[in-house]
Amino acid sequence: MTLHERETRERHAQAAGLRASLADLRAMMDRRAQAQMDLWESWITRPEFYPSARNLADYLSLGPGELAPFEAPFASFGISSLNRAEPHLRASIDAVLASLSLIAGQGPAEYPPTEIFAAGPARLAARRAMLFGARRSGTHARIMGSIGISCLAVRDADAPPRSAESHLRAMIGAGADAIRIDTGEGLAEDWVGLSQVVRNLAQDMGLRIPVQIDLPGPQCTVARVIGAHGRLRVGDRFEIVSKLVKGDFPRMTLSQPAQWAALTEGAALSINGGKLQGQVIRLSKGVARVEVTSTPARGARLKPGMVLAVPGVELDLPPLGEADLAVLDLALTYADNISVALQSVSDLETVFAAIDRLRGGAAALPALILRIETAKALHNLPDLVVAAGGRTTVGVMISRPELAQELGYARLTELQDMIFWLCRAAEVPVLWAPNLMERLVQEGRQSRAELNEAALSHPADCVLIGHGPQTIEALEVLSDTVLRAERYMSRSSARLGGFGDWLMAEG
Repeated sequence: MTLHERETRERHAQAAGLRASLADLRAMMDRRAQAQMDLWESWITRPEFYPSARNLADYLSLGPGELAPFEAPFASFGISSLNRAEPHLRASIDAVLASLSLIAGQGPAEYPPTEIFAAGPARLAARRAMLFGARRSGTHARIMGSIGISCLAVRDADAPPRSAESHLRAMIGAGADAIRIDTGEGLAEDWVGLSQVVRNLAQDMGLRIPVQIDLPGPQCTVARVIGAHGRLRVGDRFEIVSKLVKGDFPRMTLSQPAQWAALTEGAALSINGGKLQGQVIRLSKGVARVEVTSTPARGARLKPGMVLAVPGVELDLPPLGEADLAVLDLALTYADNISVALQSVSDLETVFAAIDRLRGGAAALPALILRIETAKALHNLPDLVVAAGGRTTVGVMISRPELAQELGYARLTELQDMIFWLCRAAEVPVLWAPNLMERLVQEGRQSRAELNEAALSHPADCVLIGHGPQTIEALEVLSDTVLRAERYMSRSSARLGGFGDWLMAEG
């Protein structure tokens, strides 16, 4: 036997061994995925979402690192490493098995139909267009521009107020494919008026411009403050109290009882997006004393309305309050998408029940955008996606500032990529909401960090930009940046390494 013949035989044997190992993993994946589908079955009332849920179950069925040992051997045979297989994992593995059969000389191999590989991306593209508008700028990612009543205020003493129509027309011209109405400003009649202007403009321009309205969600904020006359710096102390009476330190109350229940000695606190951080050093009846551990160089003030988070602690918060129900009633009539912060399937059922009451069960369910803001929501994301997508069109909004505040900036990039990959497997569009280019929006000044962040946003299906004095300029810059990024950067690729808390037990 020649050296060539011996090497060929060894390669055939290696291919056969790889195929056997991958076939075993494929069988295990089938059992795990079917067990998960049995749990999800009752949630799926829209037949068109069933293939998406099945692919997500396949994707989640892989354990941590179970495919990693195959990557190098696959590369040596010129076979796909499966790092882009999230839209069609089962078919991709079957194709690799077929190729290994041919290489091993094990007879004819049956490849999956090519249509399977196009079906998932086609479903995702249709949902992307429905939620975030048609492709106009030449980019994959759409851009959602925000508008609030403050956008229409006088810029300076010599300039007239901007009309809603002229401002929205400029936003659409600058690259906005969809519009988010900021319900934190103005009154209900203002929001209705803005949504109607968008509708009329879209009709005049021959476009479809979806309108999104966000439900406020449970606000974990500083309620009232006394005694805080100056800026706090590292080492200073303040107190969180259940009843607001004067004391030796600045004092504040909280908007949610669940926040108070989460306080323990040693607990870390993050206020106003982490600009002020502290640690509970003493907890007595009705009083939690906090020592400041981090502030900006010039210090930080305590003000009512600032968001307060207890990183790493799950809060039991109601998904809907009175303010949410009022906005929901309006959004059912005037919005294409409704964004809502949820933590569990139980929260989602509460939202669906409220929608049924408000609409009388007569109209179709609205499209929902699930805002992922907490560790609990992230843990429950697969169930949330299936329970929502099984009943209506759904998207996922990555609320990066909130996630970073709760889970830490060090993990943000990793978690963001995991959400991208999971949603790609579920064929669910992703909205990236990082307060993108905030300095440019508010101050008219660009920063290198913000431009880099804008360039990295292109894997998302839509990118949300806030509103401010320079919204139009920011939209133009973002549209150009995303277009340039897509010319030379591919979408994020998973290594299919398993997802820890999302991993399902074998059935």
